Amino acid sequence: MTLNQALALIKERRGGAQKSVHFLVCGFQPLHLATFLHAYLLERRPGNSVEILTGLYGDLEGNLTKALGSAANEAAVVLEWSDIDPRLGLRANGGWSNSSKEDIMDSCRNRFARFTAAIQELAARMPVVVATPNLSLPPIGNTIRAQASEIELELEYQLAHFRLDLSKIPRLRILDSSHLAQLSPADARLDPKMELLAGFPYTRPYASELARSLVEVLDQRTPKKGLITDLDDTLWSGIIGEVGPEAVSWQQENHSQTYGLYQQMLGHLAGCGVLLAACSKNELPIAQAGLARKDLLLNAESLFPVCAGWGPKSKSVAEILRVWNIGADAVIFIDDNPMELDEVQQAFPAITCLPFPGKDPDKLWHLLGELRDLFGKPLVLEEDRLRSASLRASAEMREMAEETSSPQFLRSLHGGVTLDYRKNASDGRLVELLNKTNQFNLNGLRTTEGEWRRFLENPGSISLAASYQDKFGPLGKIAVLAADRAGPSIRVSHWVMSCRAFSRGIEFHMLESLFRQSNAEEIEFAFQATDRNQPLQEFFRLIGVQPNGSGNLRLARSQFSAHDSLLPHQVSELLQ
Repeated sequence: MTLNQALALIKERRGGAQKSVHFLVCGFQPLHLATFLHAYLLERRPGNSVEILTGLYGDLEGNLTKALGSAANEAAVVLEWSDIDPRLGLRANGGWSNSSKEDIMDSCRNRFARFTAAIQELAARMPVVVATPNLSLPPIGNTIRAQASEIELELEYQLAHFRLDLSKIPRLRILDSSHLAQLSPADARLDPKMELLAGFPYTRPYASELARSLVEVLDQRTPKKGLITDLDDTLWSGIIGEVGPEAVSWQQENHSQTYGLYQQMLGHLAGCGVLLAACSKNELPIAQAGLARKDLLLNAESLFPVCAGWGPKSKSVAEILRVWNIGADAVIFIDDNPMELDEVQQAFPAITCLPFPGKDPDKLWHLLGELRDLFGKPLVLEEDRLRSASLRASAEMREMAEETSSPQFLRSLHGGVTLDYRKNASDGRLVELLNKTNQFNLNGLRTTEGEWRRFLENPGSISLAASYQDKFGPLGKIAVLAADRAGPSIRVSHWVMSCRAFSRGIEFHMLESLFRQSNAEEIEFAFQATDRNQPLQEFFRLIGVQPNGSGNLRLARSQFSAHDSLLPHQVSELLQ
């Protein structure tokens, strides 16, 4: 994005329906970086207006304090070496003599420690992304530029420790310097003339790349949920039905290490909570024989379900989506055959189809990086680790439920629901649920982590999270409801529940508890019909509330009490 394009976008998008406030914390003059940051945020959030707050020149530590007390929902902190010690910038005349180098190292060590404490305090207040120094050090070494000097290595060592300390701060996000280096070479970043004349150190192209990366890390896209993989010439090299289970390969000695790398990546994704399934044109016993190999580089149990047959692959994909109970837009399909990819794409336009590059290591390496971006998330939660096991349990439960009347069956689960009213701003699972759940979703509205924290700060706000476990195992936190008091009523602005928790009656327990704990006579729901929230609409009809296209729905306490027989589980409550 050029500066003129950024300015035009800002002018065009003035007066959006919803305003988000961001603080750019830096010690230099923000100038073009603030403009690019503004524009990329607008591009990321259509329909919103954006305000960028900044601080005073040369006072990064003071600007961190200013951001802490501001009205901002999110902050981007950008440090350069001149913030760590002014002598490491172009505008200071402190010198780099041998006698001053020891003092510079001590000064940097102290400043890194102070900045760590200040950033930790800010991150407890709002979401923060940090860009640590990415400009080159001045020529302070006694060696030629091709040879590292002791002071440069010491400062890089301190910087590495600073980044490691920051990484341990909950909910803080750090911009990856190596990724930024791929986008912008080191010698294309500094603008000495602008630094000396205006106090702004960056070239325009680098300022644009830095701002784009900050927004990408701060406001991440909702990660994909599942990956469906082909088997022959994708998970392994060879056609298993022709050569047999023992002859397919994924090892370096067979020149098929690309398949081994892919298996390792799938194993890594499974450990991060990604759903995996296999879809193959094969006889099922033959496919299962290949997956039973002891030297497979991922746990075959993480592939569920495994669909094999000779029909169109789109039919197998449809079955997998049904078992997973998620939409095609949350799924990646990988196959080596372009025809199969096209057939699945036509059947499911929302699915992301990626070709497997076979024995091409360069393309395989690119694919692994693309998968990291598609499934990456700032933090792996306990619910992610439970997802695969709970999916199998949910499938088993649905099969049993089809043969059993619902109320009696639910009581036989010996389920336990934990309802948590405590306002924990650091619990990222609740924001995750609000932003990725589609089917049991009151209105489809999303919220940023900063907006959620501000909501929790309101004394009249109500946050209700539900966790669940039964004889099939724990599901973790699977539902969240956000509300506020409106006189004698409660107004619910958000209510979502994971598809893994459907048909267990948890929603009844949430409303019963909300009525009882609030002593409200009526609950008002900010309902909006979407093309995905049919399960929620069916629930409303079940309790006698007729959802319309949009508008507030009301449920009286006396009306809901008629459904007391649909409270099948033991409940514990954690109060604020």
